[in-house]
Parts: sequence; C-alpha cells; structure tokens
Amino acid sequence: MEAHDAPLRRDVRLLGDLLGHVLVEQEGESLLEDVERVRALARASRAGSPHEELQEAVEALPLERQASVLRAFALYFQLANVAEQHHRVRRLRAYKLEDRVPPESLEDSFARLEGVPPEELERRVSLQLVLTAHPTEATRRTVLASHLRIAALLAELDDPLLAPARRAEIEATFAAEITAHWQADEVRSRRPRVVDEIRNGHWFFEQSLIDASERLLAEYRRLLPGAPAPLRWGSWIGGDADGNPNAGADTIREALERARRLLRLRYRDEVRALAAEIGVSSRLTPVDDDLLASIERDERELAEYADEIGDQNRDEPYRRKLSFMWRRLDADAYASADDLAEDLAVIDHSLRANRGARIADGALAALRRRVELFGLHLAKLDVRTHARDLVDPDERIRGMVEAVADVRRRHGPHALDTWIVSGTDSADDVRRVHELTDEPLSVVPLFESVEALRAAPRIYGELLDTVGCREVMVGYSDSAKDAGYLSAQWEIRRALVALAQVARSRGVELTVFHGRGGSAGRGGGPTYDAILAQPQGEPPGRLKLTEQGETIAFKYGLPGLAYRNLEASLAATLLAAVPERTDVDPPDGAEEIVAALADSSQAAFRALVDDDGFVDFFRAFTPVDELALLNIGSRPSRRPEGAEYLASLRAIPWVFAWTQNRCLLPAWYGCGTAFASGDTTELRRLYKEWAFFRTLVNNLEMTLAKSSMEIAREYLTLVDDNRLWEPIAAEHARAVAAVLDIVETDQLLDRQPVVQRSVRLRNPYVDPMNAIQVALLRRYRAGDKAAEPPLLRSIAGISAALRNTG
Repeated sequence: MEAHDAPLRRDVRLLGDLLGHVLVEQEGESLLEDVERVRALARASRAGSPHEELQEAVEALPLERQASVLRAFALYFQLANVAEQHHRVRRLRAYKLEDRVPPESLEDSFARLEGVPPEELERRVSLQLVLTAHPTEATRRTVLASHLRIAALLAELDDPLLAPARRAEIEATFAAEITAHWQADEVRSRRPRVVDEIRNGHWFFEQSLIDASERLLAEYRRLLPGAPAPLRWGSWIGGDADGNPNAGADTIREALERARRLLRLRYRDEVRALAAEIGVSSRLTPVDDDLLASIERDERELAEYADEIGDQNRDEPYRRKLSFMWRRLDADAYASADDLAEDLAVIDHSLRANRGARIADGALAALRRRVELFGLHLAKLDVRTHARDLVDPDERIRGMVEAVADVRRRHGPHALDTWIVSGTDSADDVRRVHELTDEPLSVVPLFESVEALRAAPRIYGELLDTVGCREVMVGYSDSAKDAGYLSAQWEIRRALVALAQVARSRGVELTVFHGRGGSAGRGGGPTYDAILAQPQGEPPGRLKLTEQGETIAFKYGLPGLAYRNLEASLAATLLAAVPERTDVDPPDGAEEIVAALADSSQAAFRALVDDDGFVDFFRAFTPVDELALLNIGSRPSRRPEGAEYLASLRAIPWVFAWTQNRCLLPAWYGCGTAFASGDTTELRRLYKEWAFFRTLVNNLEMTLAKSSMEIAREYLTLVDDNRLWEPIAAEHARAVAAVLDIVETDQLLDRQPVVQRSVRLRNPYVDPMNAIQVALLRRYRAGDKAAEPPLLRSIAGISAALRNTG
C-alpha cells in the first residue's frame, strides 16, 4: 500500500514545495514562516497539545495576514486534490497493466451475471444521470480548467523516459499555474446568472463527459453486442424554477440552444477530421449507390455550396459527402439528430460493404456513438416547479409552458419530456401540469418530506388511475432535514418498495429518480454502493440519479475519472437489474429492526431541532447566515414560503453550514441513540447480510471520520447559550462507539487505510482554516466589514479541504 502511494506523496510534495516558493515570491519569507508555524501548531494540537495555542496564534495575526495564511492552506488543498484525483487515474491504469479486472467495472458485473440472458439485460438496463445547478460548487471554472492542466502535467511526469529539461519545464509551468491561482480571486465577485450555470454545466460535457460516455458505450457493446445505449444524460440547469425566480422560459430556451450549438460545432469539427482521414478513391474501390444518391441529394438541396466546391473530391465520394455534412452542421441545417445519424449510417454502410470495416470502426464509429448518445440536444432538459406555484399559475409558469412547447418543436421531443413537481403531497399537484399543457410530458411527482414519502404509494396509484405516471422521484435532502439521516434513508427505502409493488400489481413500468446530494446528509456517498443498496423500480435496473454541485467536478473533472465513475454507475445498474444476484433483499427480521431504529433516531433528531433554543444556537454556532454572501449559485438559499427559519431554509445550506464547522451533524445525529437501543449482534448480522444497512453504516462511518468535534467545539466561543453542545457531543460519541461495534474495528476507517490516512493527513491543514474562520466570524459579526472577503475565502477553502459542501 505504501509503495502504491509513493507517486502520490511525490506529487503532493512537489506541488507543496512549489507553492512555498510562490508564497515567498508573492509576499515574502514571513508569510511562509507564518504558514509553517500555524501548520506545526495544528499538528501539535492533533498530537495532544492544547488547541488554544493554535487559536491564539491565528488570532494574533493581522487581518491581512490571516487572509493570506488562509489562502495558502486553501490553495494547498486544491493542489493536493488534483494530485489525489490523478493518482486514482494512475491506479486504474495499473490495474489494466496488471491484467486485473477492476472492482465496480463493467467486466466485473458481466462476470457476476454470467448465465443471465442478454435480451433480459438489454430490456432492463437504463441509467440516466442528471446534472443540477444546486449551488454547492464553490470552485470557479477558471480554477477547474487549471486543475485539468496540472493533472495533464502530472501524467507527463509519470513517464520514466522524461528528459530532465522537460521535467524542469513542467515544474516551471506548475509554478506559473500556482502563481496564477494566487493572483486570482477564488471567490466570485457577483452571483452567477442562470446562463453562467448553463455554461458551467456544459463545460464538463466538453471536457470529459462526451468522450467518456462514448468510450463507455463502446465497452458496453463489446461485452453485450448490439445492445441499445444504456446511458443517457439529463440536466436541470436552466429548467429548475423551484424557488429560483431567475429561471423560466428564457433559460429553458437558452439551455437547449447553447447545447445544440456546442454539439453541432463539435460534430462539424469531427466531420472535417473524418474528411481528412477517409481518402478512399472510387477509382480504386467501389462505393454504394446509396452514398452516391445521398451526395446527389446534397448537391440539389445545397446547390449554392455545390457550385462553390465544384467538382472537388468527385472521385473521393466519402470526402465529398462529409463536406456537405460539414456545411449542414455549420449552418445548423439538420432538422434533427436522426437526419445526421442517417448520413453517418450511409457512409458506414458503404465502407463496410466495400472492405472498409476497419475504417468504419475507427473515428466514424465513435462519432456515430456520440450522436446516438447526445443527439443535437446534449442532455435532456427537465423542468421543475414547486407544487404551490401550480395552484394559481402566474405569467412565469404560463411562459414556461409555452417555452416547453416551443423547444420540443425546435429540438425534438427527446430534448425535453419531463416536468417535475417538487413538494408533491397529492395527485392534484401533478394533474395541474397536465391541465396546463397538451404536450405528452412525463409529469413526475417529487416526494420529499417523510409525510409525502409515506403517502407516495397512494398518490402514485391515484395518478395511474387518472393521468398516468411513468416516473417518480424521491428526495433525500429534505427528508433528511425533516427526520435525520437514518430515518430518511429508511422512509425512502420503504416508499420505494411500496411503489414497486404498486407498479407490479398494475402491470406498468416505473422508473425511480433518486434526488441525491453530494454529502451523506443529503443522500450522498459512493454511487455504486447507493445503487445496489436501494430497491429498484419496475422492472429493476431503470433509474435516474442527480449529480450535484462539487460532486460533478470531483467525479467528472478529469477525463480518466469521468470514465471510471460512469463505468461504476453503469456497472451497479447492471447488477441492480438482476436483484436475485445481489443482497438487496432484507434478511429475516431486518425491516422490523431498522424501522424501530428509524423511529428512535427520528425522535432524537426532532427533540434537538425542535428545542426552543436550537435555531439561535445553529445560527451562532455555524456560518449559515454568512453562506448567503458566497456567490455560488443563482438560487436564493431560503425558500419563499414563510418566515419560519428552519422550515424555509433549504437543505443545501443546512448541510453546508454544519460541514463548515466540521460537526457534520445532519449526517449522524440520532444514529447513536438508535443503535444504542438495538442488539449489537443483530446489527452486525444486518451489516454483513444486507446491502442497504451496510451502505448506511459505511456512509455514516465516513462522515464521522471526517467530522471533528475538537474543532467544532471552538465555534462555541461564538455562542451565547451553549447548553445544546453537550447533547450534541454525547450523541456523536454514541454514534462513533456504535459504528465501531457494528463494523468490529478499533478506529474509524480501519478497513479503508488509504482513506483513513488521507483524512488524517488533511486534518493539520484544515484545522488552521477553521481557527481563522472562527476569528473572522467574530470580527464580522461585531460589524467589521473588512472581515467579509477573507471570511468568504475561508468557506471556499474549507469546502476544498473537505471536498464537500452541501
């Protein structure tokens, strides 16, 4: 394990050393000395020295120096994160070189499904990943682009034949990138518009997702020849108007127009590259009559362009055909993606019929797969509104209805076919959308609260009796905010089981849409495990998942990681399609045990948040109010429905705030009390035998390992009444003890030594940022506006350090 990590340690050391040089160049030796002194105090504190020494040291620094020290630690984490991401790609490459089948891969899943009829998998497997604009990505796109360049250079350093001169050039380039980071403001000066969020989402497609998805489809069909594409992409960015007054008809149109332009210009460039590549001469090799007829049609329909190119490439028909295709793409003259796909198919068929299969299997086949996956719309745009906005629809809602009809005519029905209704608590909430439009949309109820989840099977049945319902969505975020982590997970599972039973009894198909967040407190955690842990729709293997905020950058920012994470999601979906091959079904007595645990957990959670002093404690103990100052999303942090603080606060800032002070309370509070009431022997049995319970405990263990009650305690200096601290600390201790009992280890993450080591190595670098944040919060709340900019940078820096926000 240590040998495997050696390249990572080398990279982090190199980048850290270069960061030190840049700090000296930019602000002098004294800054580096302060950074090293603070880091040494943080390490000493972790080793047992009084934490007050660290807090006193950072509070003694002038405000400007606090800001610089803070930025130094934040930049270190950005560099360390890139190095860790690249190391994951490096380890995946090593697996392949060692000719091993990686876990969570398509090859592994197909091996486990040996004997299952291929046609059964072809029919069942359907995965759609949906990008959302939920405001949890604190890193700017300029910084993400720099991360890509740094990762590419780290890959070059892995070459054992790299010349010393080139190595020196790379190190100089690293130093330049770090300098550019230092001189740029990592915090946005203005709140992003919806169009900025659209551009940001499309950036990930450009950088990694288009190519990674095509490669994944190629591998899937290598293992399951002739199968339909099992993966599709969706997006809420531009269509999500729930609580966002800035989203509406214009952003719906904008999102799809920008997506179309991105794709057709990319396809145009690929078609030009194909024309340069395929120089087959009709004087030497015959071609199909269909290809020649297609070229004649192009000459008639694009007569002006035909006159312009004259008899160019007359004896190179593939080039001539591709030239006309280039022209159509450049002029946005393809009526639909089907027409583009048909032109590519004509070329493919002619090549294969005339001994050119090897040519067809190259770049042409890859382009055909991209067109199949992404069409001319890139990702299917979903529209989302809250149920309350449909009771008496205003001009904005009616404008959205009109825009939906417009874009379906312009871009085709596959570009937008879903309208999601947040806050669904009755069938009428869904029926109102059908009353507003004649478009054959899939109107999807989103069940979020515990009460709504319990009513979901009844409401779904009513919809089947009236307007129909092909898809339901379950929300992990608001249910966890409502009932706590353990209870929310159980209520979602119980609802999914009942929904699938209704679908089976009616003989209908049901797709389940999982509204997961990035953090465990919002349903996050490893996607592979999450897919296998929860019950499926009907038939199993048909599901949708949201991809939100910083998880998009972490999972899909680097091309190699994008492929790996997509493969893991699809590999899990494959296994989920055949539940009899997994341990998704509960063992005897499991449901009764977990139901009792959920009730106990919810009672403990509600007792805390319903305490008369909780809101005041929460607002003082965390930077929840200050989060609104950070320009990371176009949507307000609170819902408009009421003045009651917790009820109107969105789940994202609820989790984000507790993450900042390292308490991470939403992801574990109530679990300690619940598990303490259970039988340890039985809980260990469930952990070994049931994927749902095992995943729940593993995510809980990871969260507890990332939390730090020692650091959280320092935020008590901001609180007037700290009587709630003791029950919080006691519950955390109970949760840790219970998890260790269940997994039968002495320390958290003992079974995951690489992750355990990463968390421990990060702590001395995160702790100083928390110490500075406490000092800045005190100054800012006392009225010192000069503390605001560094305070916002502390929020962004801690997010990068923990690789998690909301």
